[in-house]
Amino acid sequence: MRNGNKNFYAVIMAGGTGTRLWPVSRKEKPKQFQKFTSSKTMIQETFARVTKVVSKEKIFVSTTQEYKRLVLEQLPEIAESQLIIEPSARGTAAAIALVAKSLHTINSEAIVATVASDHAIKNVDEFISVIKSALETAESHRDKLVTVGINPTYPDTGMGYIKIGKEFSNGQRRIFYVDSFVEKPDKETAEKYLTSWDYLWNASYFIFSAKNFLDWTARFTPKILEVLNIPDRKEMAEKYNTLENVPIDTAMVEKMESENRLVVPSQLEWSDVGNWGALFDFFKDSLKSEMIVKGNHIDVDSHNCLVYSEDKMVATIGLKNTIIVETDDAILVANKDKVSEVKKIIDKLKEEGKHLYL
Repeated sequence: MRNGNKNFYAVIMAGGTGTRLWPVSRKEKPKQFQKFTSSKTMIQETFARVTKVVSKEKIFVSTTQEYKRLVLEQLPEIAESQLIIEPSARGTAAAIALVAKSLHTINSEAIVATVASDHAIKNVDEFISVIKSALETAESHRDKLVTVGINPTYPDTGMGYIKIGKEFSNGQRRIFYVDSFVEKPDKETAEKYLTSWDYLWNASYFIFSAKNFLDWTARFTPKILEVLNIPDRKEMAEKYNTLENVPIDTAMVEKMESENRLVVPSQLEWSDVGNWGALFDFFKDSLKSEMIVKGNHIDVDSHNCLVYSEDKMVATIGLKNTIIVETDDAILVANKDKVSEVKKIIDKLKEEGKHLYL
């Protein structure tokens, strides 16, 4: 497959707010627009990966009006016409339906891969290979929704899982039917999944025929399609803002018949960088260090910590399993095992009328 396949498109999904990486990730500049894993922002890293799969003019970005300026600033190689702007963030069911509608209007034969803007991937060659395979499969079998499943490397209780069904094909890559999508498990269940060949992490990459996706939208979420079909753009936007905020997984994918869902297993060395602990884990193996540091830091005898400093010197003594994040207006200090609860801090800030989450 050449990058020039005229029917293949990639859409970078960039409308999320990423509050679990507070205080760096804020509503006004969420994590996809921040430099967490390299000298590039996460959306820039994603764009660079995707250009190795499809040509630049076939790469679109799904976002909201709020982040339009940031997208154009950080991705100067794309035109404003390559933005798919949601009237407001209403969850991935509506966002991906809007993507399908927009690209079907451009090319009725469009095959679309939707990928997250805020994932970190170490083995880019594997990303290229699995997305190409998924696009080729979706083009050859347009009645199938294709997703990517990642072989789990530890018993993650924060991930959704895909249970593999029978084998669909055995070419260059083995492809399987999806038996079921499994919600985030408890620790004991996650450990069972890890030892079983049948379970994969769900990366939430969806690859499909735009035309067929609109058919599935009509069947499973008819209200969304009804709104998208309103010819007057202002009226469409007003009605879009009233749609229920639901993820594509529960609204559509989990309801589809197993014979219409496929998964391509992958050995992606991947992280959704869902919180500061996940960022620590992403760097720990590759850096072979138990102290992950960005910025100005000095230490005596601390272990298993992440220190992220934007400006001030951070000095640590004898800490273990601790996350410290310093920005110009806030400092987060958290137990590494509790850092997934940052959302509770955001909720308290809102309750107290403090706008440090914005």
